[in-house]
Amino acid sequence: MSWTRPFIWAFWIFVISMLIWQAYQYNQKISAPDPQHPTDAHYFFYQPNPHAAAAPVVSDGPNVVQAAFSIQDNTPTTSNFTCNVTLKNTGKAKALNVQVRVRPYRGQPMGDTDMGRTAIVPVSDDSTLGQFGQWLEFPDLAPGESSTQSVMFVKQAGGNYGNNPSPEILFSPEKTK
Repeated sequence: MSWTRPFIWAFWIFVISMLIWQAYQYNQKISAPDPQHPTDAHYFFYQPNPHAAAAPVVSDGPNVVQAAFSIQDNTPTTSNFTCNVTLKNTGKAKALNVQVRVRPYRGQPMGDTDMGRTAIVPVSDDSTLGQFGQWLEFPDLAPGESSTQSVMFVKQAGGNYGNNPSPEILFSPEKTK
């Protein structure tokens, strides 16, 4: 028996005891989480609920938001569609010269899912189809007032129209006397 054999045994006993100690500590941490590090309720692939109602922003001046957006397909002809936009003033002052840029193809998937190998990619804001749109004028909106206007578009090849995400709304506050 060599003189190194007790050191080898001591080494392996130490390694096994450390593994047992780590398993014990791991089980203790799982059963009683650390209060200094609370667990996150969201996981890595957490996506916020897109249908959750956002709290309305109330400002001292006017604040115009897109309250609703709908599309009527094949109106007035089969090669057209009509977008109905509803804007609402959630602020405390009157909004003058209200305009919104309607871009129905912005951010929508481009391609055909029935075409097997065709890649489905969202329309970028820099592309011609992503810039396709029209400014729509609205009447002046008093606080709490809403208005709906319509605009007609010609269908574009290869594009799917959608809900006008993150609309560009321009308005000016009423001048106080």
